Amino acid sequence: MRARTVIAGIALLVGATWLRRVGHRSGVTDFETGAALAGDELVPDPMWQSTRGITIDAAPEAIWPWLAQMGFPAHRGGWYTPHVLDLLTFGIRQRSADEIVDELQRVEVGDRIPDSADGSVFFTVAEVDPPHVLVLHSTRHVLKPIRTIDFSWAFVVREGPTVRQSRLFIRARARYSPRWARLFAEFVIGPADFVNAGGMLRGIKRRVESAPPVPRTSIPRGNLSVECQR
Repeated sequence: MRARTVIAGIALLVGATWLRRVGHRSGVTDFETGAALAGDELVPDPMWQSTRGITIDAAPEAIWPWLAQMGFPAHRGGWYTPHVLDLLTFGIRQRSADEIVDELQRVEVGDRIPDSADGSVFFTVAEVDPPHVLVLHSTRHVLKPIRTIDFSWAFVVREGPTVRQSRLFIRARARYSPRWARLFAEFVIGPADFVNAGGMLRGIKRRVESAPPVPRTSIPRGNLSVECQR
């Protein structure tokens, strides 16, 4: 019995350690995890942070149009997560776009990006630098037992391992109240982010790599700013 208890304790510790790790990072190196990214200054002392990445066989200009049109699929291009995940977890019946939507390509600092059917939950665009940076900010994504949240969500495209590849990063940073909800963030929000953001990255990669090339001149230039509306 004592041996079983020890084995169970070790298994529980290993499982909790793995769960905490994937709640904070996936698809990234130690260097990428620790590197500063655009938008970090919006939540300078986060209580929880995740950094996730993927290599895409395309230039940043081919990735940007898919980022520019993101938002709740009833209003914009969706978040590119698997539809079955959207349907089962959030009841979202609309599918993410599988093509670039021209009228959704211009995104500016201060724009609201809806994340609910009625628009009550939304992000505010905090920073835009096509085709490399899109930073979103929210105080509306409150999930019990969390009562308030200050949340930044950065999408950053950098050079990849070869000249024909790019690295796409998603970084989430959050401060919230009450502070005792830290365990909820570590072991519920973190693993959920691992599934959700990982699905987004794979969804974007699939769409970019299967889409026709995007001319460099077609990428609209945005405003570079870290100001956002609360």
